[in-house]
Amino acid sequence: MSQFQPDQNGPEPIYEQIKNWIQEQIIFGVWPERYKLLAEADLAAELQVSRGTVRKAIADLTEEGLLVRSHGRGTFVAPGALEQPLAERMVTFSEDLISRGIPFKTEVLEQRVVAAAGRVVQQLNVEPGQELFFLKRLRLVEDAPLIVLHNYVLYEACPGIEQLDFTHVRLFEALENHFGLQIDHGRRTFQAQAADAETAAALLLVEGDPVMHIEQQTCLTDNHLIEFSNLWLRGDQFKLSAMVQRTGRSNNELSVSLLQLNQS
Repeated sequence: MSQFQPDQNGPEPIYEQIKNWIQEQIIFGVWPERYKLLAEADLAAELQVSRGTVRKAIADLTEEGLLVRSHGRGTFVAPGALEQPLAERMVTFSEDLISRGIPFKTEVLEQRVVAAAGRVVQQLNVEPGQELFFLKRLRLVEDAPLIVLHNYVLYEACPGIEQLDFTHVRLFEALENHFGLQIDHGRRTFQAQAADAETAAALLLVEGDPVMHIEQQTCLTDNHLIEFSNLWLRGDQFKLSAMVQRTGRSNNELSVSLLQLNQS
């Protein structure tokens, strides 16, 4: 039984009292990141208030980003958002998690050799039908899905790669260490999207929930394309960061740069 009980006769609305109490549990670390709250009905019974009152407090905190709802799983204290630098070294998301000491798990949903088709042909500058290695994975942090990844790699550069166990081997690690390829640079584009049914199911979201979609082209030191990928990240657990510096350029020059960025 919680020691907190809202003041039924106080000047502050009951849902505000509950909201402030939940905030205190989070701020003071009583409820750590990814802590699972009681179900609304159970929390309402414990606090001796209506379920609608609890729902209002939780809805407000969810909108403010302190809580996150996972369809079919419950309500959790929001984890710190995965911060991705907008333009720095070419670091994969798995390498970023490792550098931060965040343990993660990988589920391989599909891996096979496929024939190049559709948009991938243009993105990798290959002929239709050319052999590609396709890898579809799900990254999980504390058993909660965070990222869906679809990778396409030129198969002629890494024959036999489909035999590797990508639940334990990372893709770029395999390309560099197993096949001696020298990955040098790449290009990423970011776009906010509404999750389609497949992506929502993988990330335990509701169809239409926000996700961040990232397209990536990866090049070797000789500038040849080696990999193209699509990634979808939960929108409530991802943010971009960038170092910016004010220069003496005119507003017109800045506008042109932004226009070029939007068209690139």
